[in-house]
Amino acid sequence: MAPVAFHSSAVDRQELSAITRDLLALERARVYRRLFVRRFGLLAMALGGVGIGLHWLSPAATWFSVAICLAVPMWTWIGERTCDGRLTRRLDQIQDAPSVRKKVIKSS
Repeated sequence: MAPVAFHSSAVDRQELSAITRDLLALERARVYRRLFVRRFGLLAMALGGVGIGLHWLSPAATWFSVAICLAVPMWTWIGERTCDGRLTRRLDQIQDAPSVRKKVIKSS
């Protein structure tokens, strides 16, 4: 997402509230994704080490456990991409509005 700047008076109050809500949802999704990648990644490595290295789990149970641990961060990444897309669409609508376009003044 590219940084976008606009004057808040050029946007309707409800629309500005929706943009802020979408931005906060995107940041929350990023935080959860980072946490889940670290924690479930470590859990997947631990289960892989226990299953493959120590032979405490069957190969099918090891791979299934690792796949489940890796599915959770993937799910949160999909949620993050959804929030990012929603925010991008809102900001694109704002940028296309005639009141937000910047006028270029040429000096002679």
